[in-house]
Amino acid sequence: MAKRRKPKAASEPGPEKKAEAAVPAGGNGGGHKAPASASSRPETAVLPDDHNSLRSALLEVESRRAELGSMNERLRSEVQRLRVEVAELRAQVELVASADPVSGAANRRAFLDGFRREWQRSRRYGRVLSVIMADIDQFKALNDGYGTEVGDRILRLVAQSFRKTARTSDVIGRYGGDSFAIVLPEADLQSARRVAERLRKGLENAVFEHKGRPILVTSSFGVACSEEGDPEPEALLLRADDCLYQAKRAGRNLVIDEES
Repeated sequence: MAKRRKPKAASEPGPEKKAEAAVPAGGNGGGHKAPASASSRPETAVLPDDHNSLRSALLEVESRRAELGSMNERLRSEVQRLRVEVAELRAQVELVASADPVSGAANRRAFLDGFRREWQRSRRYGRVLSVIMADIDQFKALNDGYGTEVGDRILRLVAQSFRKTARTSDVIGRYGGDSFAIVLPEADLQSARRVAERLRKGLENAVFEHKGRPILVTSSFGVACSEEGDPEPEALLLRADDCLYQAKRAGRNLVIDEES
């Protein structure tokens, strides 16, 4: 009896056949199209209402920016005004702290500070510096005879008379009691003596009355000028004070300088 032959198994396609089978006819997947790229997608159209909204938003932003700019300008002006006000208040505080409450002239501490500054400046730049010391003549008798209120008025009168007559660059202070001191930057002895004479005559001619009666107020003056050998500024004050003492001994209402 003849033997049946077994059917041969279908041979598997080779790698090339598999590749061919994997690629559809036409080389691009047949009827399947590749997805379109993002750049090729149609843009979404902006509707007219969107344009109006954007325009309104931009106008609002511009309006707000202008408003903020105006507010910023007002704040800047206010800050500047406050700075000026603070500077003025600070100057007033310093003036009150440095002024003698009775005469209105610089108090002793403020005067000495100003004197030392002028002394250092004169030494730095090789300039001369003079000092005038002044005492109100017979002030104790005036103060005791008319009272302290009149005495305070006399102190104010003297300070006002000195400020009116002295140079704008001069520093005037109440040195203590009835004594005043004046620093004269860049003034030699002769110039300082002329200033002292003007101070003396100005006070002598000042009108001061109490209860309708005139009161004569005079002062004696001592004048000294800085020297290269002065070890410290106080030495100049002491020499001016010595000249003042001589003026009082010589009869008061006089000006005595170091060369007199």
